[in-house]
Amino acid sequence: MQKKRWKLLSMHSDSERILELSRRYGLPPVVTTILLKRGLASFEDYVFPAIEKLHDPYAMRGMKQAVDRIITALSSGEKITVYGDYDVDGITSTASLVRFLRAHGGDADYYIPDRMEEGYGVNANAIHRIAEAGTSLIITVDCGITAVEETAYAKTLGVDMIITDHHECRDEIPAAVAVLNPKQTHCAYPFKRLAGVGVVFKLLQALTTEMKFHQKELLDSCIDIIALGTVADVMPLMGENRIIVRHGLEQMRYTANRGLRALIKQVGIDPTHITTGTVGFTLAPRINAVGRVGDPRCAVELLLAEDEQTALQYAQLLDDVNRERQTTEQKIYEEALSILAENDSYSQDAVIVLAHPEWHHGIIGIVASRLTEKLNKPTILISLSQGEGKGSGRSIKGFNLFAALAACEEDLTRFGGHELAAGLTVPAQKLENFRRHINEYAAERLSADDFIPELTIDAELPIAYMNLHTVDKLSVMAPYGMGNPAPVFLCRNLKIVALRPMSEGKHLRLALTDGTYQMDAVGFSMGELLHTLSIGDNVDIVFHLDGNVYRGERRAQVLLKDLRLSSQAGGSHG
Repeated sequence: MQKKRWKLLSMHSDSERILELSRRYGLPPVVTTILLKRGLASFEDYVFPAIEKLHDPYAMRGMKQAVDRIITALSSGEKITVYGDYDVDGITSTASLVRFLRAHGGDADYYIPDRMEEGYGVNANAIHRIAEAGTSLIITVDCGITAVEETAYAKTLGVDMIITDHHECRDEIPAAVAVLNPKQTHCAYPFKRLAGVGVVFKLLQALTTEMKFHQKELLDSCIDIIALGTVADVMPLMGENRIIVRHGLEQMRYTANRGLRALIKQVGIDPTHITTGTVGFTLAPRINAVGRVGDPRCAVELLLAEDEQTALQYAQLLDDVNRERQTTEQKIYEEALSILAENDSYSQDAVIVLAHPEWHHGIIGIVASRLTEKLNKPTILISLSQGEGKGSGRSIKGFNLFAALAACEEDLTRFGGHELAAGLTVPAQKLENFRRHINEYAAERLSADDFIPELTIDAELPIAYMNLHTVDKLSVMAPYGMGNPAPVFLCRNLKIVALRPMSEGKHLRLALTDGTYQMDAVGFSMGELLHTLSIGDNVDIVFHLDGNVYRGERRAQVLLKDLRLSSQAGGSHG
């Protein structure tokens, strides 16, 4: 296992405020302390994320123009095409809007660009084909904020555009009928971190209000799908996103969406125990898979399915494609590790750059993410074809990958992305130059300490409190995700009283005691520690505390994140 630096957040010094907030909101002091350490702005909104606290959709710049144009199209029978994207955010956005338009009598179709042939975003050829099919209004979802030329081209064909997006804006905004993006200049909308599907949700809220339908009907019909896209796009689960996801997860238990219900059944999930982890690691990858190695329209059709049989067929298809994706992903991952093992020069590189002619362009990003997590180094994987490489990269804290690519732009045909993830195209003959230049750039900005991952610990928790009562008290912090991670705890000087492997040595199970209380702990992917630990060793553990149902009995469960012999434990304190 890779060594980690432990950082225990300092105690909050205002004990009177901790007690006052704990009493007011019915929170245990440990939760109040964690939230104060994290700099929580509003306890009221966090503890009570009520639907009534959603912001007025008309506060978003361009909303009235968008609503008016859509209602005109619906009333006059115009053909509307929703132009989406092939990831989960784009697919859930597309399905939600198409379903709403059709439910209200609209002649609505959709278009998802081909990942391999067209790539991300709006393109002129697609607009031409959409216009030829009779569409007079295109509504983009999760894309379009940079489609200045494409929007102008659509206008020459007699097609109006409404842009809905959440990505960063450039100086020039497309001259569309309306542009909905809370990040655009002069947009007064108070919450800027919506997913693409969140922006669509605000549009649906406004349309529902204007058409004088009840908001509850809208929530019942789509809040679960909106939550799915929000979690999958790794949006911070604070503010409106927390409201959407909290209520969306509840809705998933008894979802009216046949496709989502079929997918939940297909993968064997207990619908009464759906969490952000279930969505992020079980449901979303199956929807994402068809965007990477299949046809993303299958995922849209799953969410639009009107009968159980169709829904089950698409759910089975998505599950099959995901297995194919997993097989291909593992093959690429093992090949990448083999290249690193066989070539000593890579061990000196601050940024790992690997290329292969047989790597699937739609999957290398997932593998780059796995390698970055394993090595704690920025990693770029490149798929080579016909003298050109298409790459996908992931980075580590403190290294802006987009800025690094910008510094190497002479080697690249094109690039885009942000601090922690980016894509690029590089001529094959410039590949080694690019590897050298990005490593020279990184060498000036990264030190040895940057390659040691930091594990932030919220608080110490004695073994006496590792029980279901604490688990239930902590549940007020859910749903967990980006911007609101599950709390991480530290417990020191526990003795190992039992030690055994799980899953043929891949995982680890321990029984630990402080001399009075005993607790089992599970370390996933920590099987290698079996060779270094012994019964009787004293250890310090860093962990999540969760509830688990086993053979019908609910128990508290310690999920290890790291472990050290007590004499070796060190780290920093913030």
